This record gives sequence, C-alpha cells and structure tokens, in this order.
Amino acid sequence: MEPDSAHSSVPLWVTLDTKRWIELEKLRLTFANLPVALALSYLASFFWVALLRHVQPMTYLVAWMLVCALISIMRHLQTRQFQRLREEDVDVKYWRLRVDIGTAVSGVWWGGGAIVLFPADLPHQVYVAFILAGVSAAAMTSYAAMRRTYFLFVLPSILPLMARIAWEGTEMHLSMAILVGMFLIVVMRSAINTERMIATVLELRSANLELTRALHHEATHDALVDLVNYREFHTRLQHVASMSAREQQPYALLFVDLDHFKQINDTAGHAAGDEALRLVGALLKNQLRSTDTAARVGGDEFAVLLSGCPRERAEQIAGNILSAVQKLELCWDGKTFKVGASIGVAYTNAGEYDTAAVLHAADSACYAAKRSGRNRIEMYHAEPRYEASGRFNLGSSRTS
Repeated sequence: MEPDSAHSSVPLWVTLDTKRWIELEKLRLTFANLPVALALSYLASFFWVALLRHVQPMTYLVAWMLVCALISIMRHLQTRQFQRLREEDVDVKYWRLRVDIGTAVSGVWWGGGAIVLFPADLPHQVYVAFILAGVSAAAMTSYAAMRRTYFLFVLPSILPLMARIAWEGTEMHLSMAILVGMFLIVVMRSAINTERMIATVLELRSANLELTRALHHEATHDALVDLVNYREFHTRLQHVASMSAREQQPYALLFVDLDHFKQINDTAGHAAGDEALRLVGALLKNQLRSTDTAARVGGDEFAVLLSGCPRERAEQIAGNILSAVQKLELCWDGKTFKVGASIGVAYTNAGEYDTAAVLHAADSACYAAKRSGRNRIEMYHAEPRYEASGRFNLGSSRTS
C-alpha cells in the first residue's frame, strides 16, 4: 500500500494517530521540564546534607548525596537520548515506562533518606520536611502532564516521612504528620487538576490537527481515486530525486495509461468510468511498497514513484501491476468490462536525479508501449534525449 506515513516528505502531524500524538506530547512536555527539575533536586540534596552535617555522620550524608547525583545524571542522559530521537521513532509505551521507573527510583531514594537520615531534634526534622515538600512541589511542574508518574515520585518520598514523624508519638509530631498528609493530598489533587487541564489543551490541539490533516489530504489527493494528485506527485518526485542524489540510490518512475478506457465511458457512461478508475486506484495501492507513491496525473493516467528501486525491481513491480490490471473486471448494468494498461518505466542509476529526464523517459516509454500494441511494458533509462509525447502533463517538471 501507499500510506502517507511511509513517505518521508509528508509532515509528521499528517500521519500520527490522535491518541499516540497526545501521549507523545505528554512525554515531550515531561522531558522538556525534567532537566531543570533534576538540577533543583540535586541542589536540594546539597542543602539537605548542609543542614544535617552536624547531626548525622558525613559519610552517610555524602554517600546519599552521591547516589542522588548518580540518579540525576542517569535521568539526564535518558532525557538527552529521548530528545535525539525522531518523533516517529519513539515507542511511547516504552519511554513512558522508563520515565516511571526513573521517577519511582528517585522518589524511593528521597523517601528512604527521610527514614535513614531522620534527625533526632525537632528543628532539623522541620528542615527535612520543608525540603521534601519543596522537592515534591517542584516535581509537579515536571510531571504535570502525567499524574501517574508524579504519584510515583511524591508517594514514596512523602509517605515514609509522614510515617517517621508520626512514629515519634508526641502531640507535636502527630500534628506535623497530619500537616504533611494534608500537603500530600493538596499536591496530588493539584496534579490531577493540572493533568486534566493539559489533556484538555492537547485534545483541542488534536482536534485542530485533525481538521488540518483533513484539509491537507484534500489538497494533496485526488478526490475520485484517493491517490496523490498531480501537484503532490511532483513534490514527492523532487524529494525522492534529492534523496537519490544524497544517498546514491536509484529510483524509478512508472507511467500507467489505461487501454480501452474510452470504450467504458462511451458504452456505460461516466459513472462506470469513474468506478473503473477507483478500482485501478485501489489496485495500485495494493501492489506497491510502503515507501512508494501512486498518483493520478490525468483522466485515465497514473504515475507510480518507486523510491530506492533499481531497474530489476521496477520491472518486476510494473509486471505485477500490468498482470493485476489485466485481471481487473468491471461489472456494470449486467455487462462486464475489462481494461488493459500501457506502462512506461523510467529507471535511474544510483545518484541520478534529473527529474525532467525521468519524466520525459517515462512519458516516452509509455507512448512507445501504446504505439507497439498496448497492454505491455516499455523500459527506458532516464536520459535527457527523450521528448514529451504530449499524453502526460509535464509542465511542472524541473531539474533537481
């Protein structure tokens, strides 16, 4: 088939499904905010050590801070790796899992520090609670788009602190534990509301993308056969030619001119002719690779652009198309109609990119197939010596 998503010249927003796009945007927002949050987290660990250096062994404090730094570095490298990926290469579920695991590990380490390094005196206990509350509040800005991920940080970091404070058993400590619990409820509620607002904004953007996608499809496709139209075909031809020159790969172009199509229109009417064209369009989609492009470039004339395709493969594809067209039957008002096809193939060698030569060679080859008895294939190398036959509109061609 010839889905737009397979063609690298098509904008990515045209091809992404809505659900995946929203989840991908959430990931992008998270990774965009994560570096600042990681820096603040490491800074908070430094203040933690500085505040507790007189009441806890420095060996434990430094070891705890070094592990915090290691976790932050690992997560920063993860962020850089994600940002280097092309959007179409992102496995959303896999990266969401990686974010969740990294966040949970960070939350567990902060919560574990609250237990292991819990100071004995009340002022330092308040400092610890204040720092953890600040880290948890700051984390919400990073994970605002994904509340589950935020919960994986805030719950394992705050609940152990709340339990450790309550363990002291005094009225003051029980009051502090209740306040910490209230803070936890507030930030979790805020995370839920923030994610909902972000989701609403993304859904509105998605609706706009859906409309834009529909308009883009309408502008670049033939309404009757739902193949790429003439203008988009030339755009893609230029892209493939440029890629061929850059990557030193061959490509090929097929012109397909239906035989005896006029008889269908004259005998059964234009509605039958339109149905025949739709059948041919569907046939071309089923015959092609995902990297190829099929287009309607005239009344009963089609073009097939084969990216990264040597001569032998182009000849095989042309043969498959011709065989499929020969088997095609249109049943209309009790009558059965058959069509054939004259196919002209222009092939290139690696690195050749003259689109004008390719267009004229395919045009001349198709005309030669028509003149030689129809229902056949002619193959020409894309050379500048060929002249336009006049059957195909080549006015938009230009040399890359």
